[in-house]
Amino acid sequence: MNSNTILSLIFFAGLFSCAVNSEGQMEDKATKWFLKEYGSYFKSSSDDNITPRISDVKVSPSMLKSGEPRSEINAFVYDSNGIEIVYAEVGNRMNLMLDLNRDNKYIGYCNSNLPPGKYRVNVVAIDKAGNAAHENNATLTILDPKDMNANNIEDSLEKPGSKDLKVIVLHDGSLGNFSTEQNNFGILPGSSLTIPGNKLTELSKLKGVKGIYEDKKLKVLAEPGDMPFRSQIIDDPRMDQGTEGDNITVALIDTGVDANHESLKSKILVFKDFVNNQTTPYDDNGHGTHCASLIVGDGEMRGVAPGAKLIAIKVMDRDGACYLSDALKALDWCVENKDQYGIKVISFSVGGESPSESTSLLDEASNKIVDQGLVMCVAAGNSGPASGSIVIPGDAEKVMTVGAIDEDGLIYERSSRGPTQNGDIKPDLVTLGVDVVSALANSGNGYSSMSGTSMAVPLVAGASALLLQANPNLEPFDIKRILLRTTDDLGEKGADNTYGYGALNLTAALESLKKKSNKLARPSLESVQLNKLKATVGEPVMIEASATGDIESIKSEIIGPDRSLEIPMDDFDENDIYSARWETSYWKPGDYKIQIDLQGRFGEVESKIIPFYLDPRT
Repeated sequence: MNSNTILSLIFFAGLFSCAVNSEGQMEDKATKWFLKEYGSYFKSSSDDNITPRISDVKVSPSMLKSGEPRSEINAFVYDSNGIEIVYAEVGNRMNLMLDLNRDNKYIGYCNSNLPPGKYRVNVVAIDKAGNAAHENNATLTILDPKDMNANNIEDSLEKPGSKDLKVIVLHDGSLGNFSTEQNNFGILPGSSLTIPGNKLTELSKLKGVKGIYEDKKLKVLAEPGDMPFRSQIIDDPRMDQGTEGDNITVALIDTGVDANHESLKSKILVFKDFVNNQTTPYDDNGHGTHCASLIVGDGEMRGVAPGAKLIAIKVMDRDGACYLSDALKALDWCVENKDQYGIKVISFSVGGESPSESTSLLDEASNKIVDQGLVMCVAAGNSGPASGSIVIPGDAEKVMTVGAIDEDGLIYERSSRGPTQNGDIKPDLVTLGVDVVSALANSGNGYSSMSGTSMAVPLVAGASALLLQANPNLEPFDIKRILLRTTDDLGEKGADNTYGYGALNLTAALESLKKKSNKLARPSLESVQLNKLKATVGEPVMIEASATGDIESIKSEIIGPDRSLEIPMDDFDENDIYSARWETSYWKPGDYKIQIDLQGRFGEVESKIIPFYLDPRT
């Protein structure tokens, strides 16, 4: 057995070694092999009753901004019997530590995807006789990039003097009569208000206030284009697909709509105006009418889903601008009225004026919209061609972020590129967004051309409506998976930060529903088992899950009487069986739940729970 084999065996043995009894036979071949090899070569047969020695615990960097790569955790760990496993608990998450150089210096890593705050780093070591020790003197601080001094006030709002400021306050209670100009949100626990800058500190100290943020400006993401010559190189979703989105309701959050245009007559189910509180549909900018016709138009230029019903929500003013709080009000309205009007899809061709340095409130709200069962299509932005130029809410994980291409499949020069601040690939997909012809507001029957990621978004929204007509049981993550997995790959092979998964191919997406391809099936958590359903404090517990499909991650969560811990699960030999080990030292005896959570690549979630009992140590 060579040194590389031994090193690999040590690594895997630390993860997998535990006794398998009649309560549960582990399925994973790798687990069984490692158990055998570990027992033959490494397991100590004696117990010196001495716990491992842990020293020199260091975290570098000890302060990390949300979105930054990671911190390194180092510790010196020694035991004469040999070390079985070392890990660090940070924020109720387990981070495995390894002695890669075989010199008793263990290294682990902790990502910054924890809520802002100061966390105790608890290093736990178990020797080969089962003796445990822990050390928790080190800390890791996760900073909010918008609030680096952690005073609950966004840094951009500091030292404003006494001038009035438009802000959004996240809180878990009432702000009372702090401001007369106060609007509360449902999708986020907060309010928007206008207050003098010198009152920010007083506001930040109110009970329940979690953060005060700038109420940023948003804008439409389009510019005038040329009337093009139409080619057939790229699949145009506006072609007759044999289905028209009948009885599917799409909400368009934009500048309003001209309901008198020939393309949009009798198309508007509801008009809601957050700008001027009018009840009769109108569009004093033109952007909304152009986008509306791309979804439901049936005049000279057909929309993708002419049979769908449209709700037009005006939040953008005549200049094509609004505040973040206006967008949040519109999203709230969609959630509050989704059942009454059957809203299934939101088309949101609105975004930040420039790329954001971190996740925004609008990103958070957009993710929550998808959690409410609504497909949300948003623009990547027109801040390209630089990398990392996605604008809010395009970097929200659960939305469909859409970039723009021309009819030859070439990326629109200004179409924003990924990755996001968290390193995720964006946009998700691209479609026609250059010189796109659609209805011209207040012209009766005129048409004009516009360019931008704004034009691409309603085409994807319309495509979503057609899929929902074909199968009303599809969830938002199903729509996203199907549309992304049936794209025409452009640019680099596979998903990339320019074209995402590729160009929308609605024809292929609809055909895939008829074929019921396994390639496009939801990921599935097929079975979960433990090697035992009852253990004594100090005994390791093995967890296995069998899963198939496009899987982003699988984790096990130990939920006990006084605390919980997330343990990542891995499929080391790629046989669709994921394994994890729970070390029960330092856990309180009692009833537990072991919850296995599957996260699919396109937002799918599935969970299974197994009850467990931990006996006191005898």
